Amino acid sequence: MTTFFFYGTLLDHDVMALVIGRRLPPSAFVPAGLRGHVRRRAKGVSYPILLRDPGGEVEGVVVGGLTKRDVERLSAYEGPRYRIAPLKVTVAGAVKTVSVFEPKEESFQPVDGAWDLALWQGRYKRAFVARIRKALSALPAYSRR
Repeated sequence: MTTFFFYGTLLDHDVMALVIGRRLPPSAFVPAGLRGHVRRRAKGVSYPILLRDPGGEVEGVVVGGLTKRDVERLSAYEGPRYRIAPLKVTVAGAVKTVSVFEPKEESFQPVDGAWDLALWQGRYKRAFVARIRKALSALPAYSRR
């Protein structure tokens, strides 16, 4: 079982359920902070990326108990422009090392301005979910049930 820190579209419970193929209880999403990074919108897409920034902190969640199958599906969703990195996050005042899908910074161009989940949900979620539902159905990790 693996624990990950999520900071973008996977904060949305519907997106997470679509990606891993099962709905997690709300209690599975535990608030956490990642120091030394900032979350920025990426150019040309509706989702955010993490960038290293010594003065920054990104609020997100940790989700534990993810299975090997969950991680395979998450990796397929994130794609080759991301790597899984062990990073330290703060959860309820304690520092824990967890896995994070960290963008390969050379793959993305950040744009000014923070990324906001509620804004994304209102403006982009419906079209995003329709697009990823179609894209995921074509991936090998999703054709194996």
